[in-house]
Amino acid sequence: MIQEKTSVWRYFDVPLAAAVVLLTAYGILMIQSAVTGAPAFETYPQRQLAYAVAGVALMFLFAAIDYRIFTSGHWYIYAIFIVSVILVLIVGSLGNASRRWFDLGFIRIQPTEFGRVFFAVTFGAFLAKRQHTMHRFSNTLLALFYVGLPVAFIFVQPDLGMSIAFFVIWFVMMFMAGLPISHFLILAVVAVAGSALLYPQLAEYQRERLTVFLDPNANPEQAFNIEQAMIAIASGGLFGKGYLQGTQSQLGFLRVQHTDFIFAVITEEMGLIFGSLVVIGLMAFILLRILKVAEITPDPAGRFLCVGIAGVFFFQTFVSVGMNVRILPVTGLTFPFVSYGGSSLLTLFMAIGVVESVRMRHRKQEFG
Repeated sequence: MIQEKTSVWRYFDVPLAAAVVLLTAYGILMIQSAVTGAPAFETYPQRQLAYAVAGVALMFLFAAIDYRIFTSGHWYIYAIFIVSVILVLIVGSLGNASRRWFDLGFIRIQPTEFGRVFFAVTFGAFLAKRQHTMHRFSNTLLALFYVGLPVAFIFVQPDLGMSIAFFVIWFVMMFMAGLPISHFLILAVVAVAGSALLYPQLAEYQRERLTVFLDPNANPEQAFNIEQAMIAIASGGLFGKGYLQGTQSQLGFLRVQHTDFIFAVITEEMGLIFGSLVVIGLMAFILLRILKVAEITPDPAGRFLCVGIAGVFFFQTFVSVGMNVRILPVTGLTFPFVSYGGSSLLTLFMAIGVVESVRMRHRKQEFG
């Protein structure tokens, strides 16, 4: 038994873990720069470092746990997630016109942050048991209800960005499981029609974000931060203005620069070469390592959950960069491992731990 427990760690993906730690460390340095001169946020870099240390511990803990324990109990995990998104609407703390967090005093926990990881795990198990029915539209409808139930509660928090994220994860996993093109086309038509019906139900600030994205002149005050982000990125050039030397961030022109607009701070101060390409390159490497795990595992549930987790990272990175360069509206989604956020960072490390668990147990003949 001791031999088996020791040998399983031979397959731990060290390059993947190293890339995640490097990206997180880079993020802490840039958070330090982003909050310089803002006394209310001066403890954020130290807090992010503490979260990172806890996150690394969680990564190793989840890597040590056989992921099949989670996939075998996926209905229980799914039920806990549903209960959590309902409870947060009832007893969660109110902030920025939304109710998304449980305030524990020392940290605010956002159930959807944890949910996006465990949704990939539970939905992966769900799909693995239904591969033979993927051609049936009834199965597609059941899978749609599976994601639609939690998203309905997330939407009314309100949290449009995370609602979209869950549907993206769902689609990526369904596509990998063999979603028929005909089903996709039907769902696409329904999605377009549904968007028109849901638009009036959006919160006022959410509608303003979409309006400003389409027409910045509609609300110059709302468009201000997006314009400052674009100025920051454009002025960074190839090599940037230097660490702690960014004018848009250091002089207070750029707001929420430690979360939503951290990419603008990075590009302004570190430039294209040592800023943008570094964080995007590290994220690309992380995505490739995760997809490699999905490729080599013989377990369908393990393969699907890895694809789902990769979908989480890709979507958040794409949206974060996209809203900084104004090709997407502002949604509040942050750059994985780089932006400030305690519960977000912890759940991202947990996700890597789950991927590592799949990687470590991909040799079915040895560890099955």
